Amino acid sequence: YSLALHLRLFGDGHYRSGTFQNDLAKNLRNVALPATGVPLSVFCSCRPLALLFAWLLLPLAALVAAVRRPSSGGGSLGGAFASSLLSDWSWFHYWRLNCVLASYHALATSDPGYGLEDKQLFLAACERQGVAASPSLSDRAIVVKHRNEEGGLGLHTFRNAAHGGDWILQPALSNAPSIAKLLPPVAPLSTLRLVTASRASLHQRPAEASSLDEGGVEVLSACFRAGRAGASTDHSCVMFDVDVATGDIRRGTTSAHWYQLGLARARRCPLFSEGHTVEVHPDCGAPVCGEVIPDMASIASL
Repeated sequence: YSLALHLRLFGDGHYRSGTFQNDLAKNLRNVALPATGVPLSVFCSCRPLALLFAWLLLPLAALVAAVRRPSSGGGSLGGAFASSLLSDWSWFHYWRLNCVLASYHALATSDPGYGLEDKQLFLAACERQGVAASPSLSDRAIVVKHRNEEGGLGLHTFRNAAHGGDWILQPALSNAPSIAKLLPPVAPLSTLRLVTASRASLHQRPAEASSLDEGGVEVLSACFRAGRAGASTDHSCVMFDVDVATGDIRRGTTSAHWYQLGLARARRCPLFSEGHTVEVHPDCGAPVCGEVIPDMASIASL
């Protein structure tokens, strides 16, 4: 269903990117099937290539995975192929299912809430509602200069989205000491991601739910993204499961093999994740599994 819906929506409008095709191309330009090195955005350039990927290349990739890991189908190649193609879902499959369902819902309902996918509109809404969010600058623009270039070179100007530009201007944030001790010295800002579910939309009017609890908002899971050394964001990370009730950090895993672009990286890239086996940060050896995220109750409440 997810794959068919991608093809059905391919040329339709999209709430943030003009068309669903454009959104696919933007979001898949740094993602490749493991050990291929080819960005998936290549197959989003036109519908015929998207069809080729869906009906030929994806089953072929599933077959290769079945040959490399036949145990996933109970020992038979046919069972492993069926499992790889239809049921062995990774984070990538769930991410794409989420994206395509959101796109379909936005197209079908024209719900104005999707406007908050615009980061500037989201920050403005948080400010109006008094919801804590990462701080941003109010300057109309900033100028960034290289310290040793001249003649107008090495200069970049960024116009603030709050004043009609395209950029969110924010001061860089640092990891709190309780988080920094789990990371190498040059790690990026490393975040805790919470997945929530809400039944509030089942009420005809939000006022019918007098509290968040009555509205059915629930924290389902939490993940600590321990950023890798030298990375600019924690999209390059080890993902550690976190107990929502206690803040206890459990073992981690990685999806880095999905982000290896180019032939050189593809040759060294594993086909599969090893699962939740990581207990220490791979760049510095700091123990992570068994540590505790402070004040988890307040985090969940927020």
